[in-house]
Amino acid sequence: MNIIIMNKLTFQFQVILLFLSFSALSQTIVAPNFVLKSHETLEVMRVIRNDESFTLHMLIRNRLHEGGNFCVDKNTFIKDGEREYKVKAIEGIPECPEKYNFSYFGESLQFYLHFPPVEKDLNVIDIEEECSNNCFWIKGLVIDPGLNESIFIAYDYYETGFLTEGLQAYKDLLEEVKGQLPAIEASCIFYIAKILQELGNTEEYDEWRDKLSSMEIEEAKLLLRNLEQE
Repeated sequence: MNIIIMNKLTFQFQVILLFLSFSALSQTIVAPNFVLKSHETLEVMRVIRNDESFTLHMLIRNRLHEGGNFCVDKNTFIKDGEREYKVKAIEGIPECPEKYNFSYFGESLQFYLHFPPVEKDLNVIDIEEECSNNCFWIKGLVIDPGLNESIFIAYDYYETGFLTEGLQAYKDLLEEVKGQLPAIEASCIFYIAKILQELGNTEEYDEWRDKLSSMEIEEAKLLLRNLEQE
């Protein structure tokens, strides 16, 4: 009896060790933050990152009462400045020009995009589909757990109406990413200006809007357009 118990415990211990080793090699981020995206109903559900591959678990939801379709082109890339990683496998959705035809309004389709492993120093990436029609893109997708947590906290303050706390959280986050992650920097400035606008602080709002306007990156220009439309 004792021998059987010992073998069972040893097996369980080995399983735990195996699980911990796998967890150390693989990192999953649920609902990662992003700066901008092309399709309103396109979501990144999870990012799965390890030494063998980089996977995006995604979802697209149909907003048309009749028709509606979606596909992913094989020319889809992760981009970070001069570095590019082309998708190596598309799972759960047709590869263009084949299409998935939605059956009803509100139907959702989950799919996976598998890329080669990315460098460990990457914290923020862009996803870009290079095609001829209705291509999707996501700018400033955050793939660092710590940075994601900081953004979640700042946005939660803003979303739940704690504007003063949100303002300070975004200013703190801006200091953390300044000069290193331009897309996230632009996003922080956008929310700082947005909060100041809601607080009725016109003078300081103008100052932060001008900061956003002075940035040369595309994300800043798109965010400025959104800010001025509100």
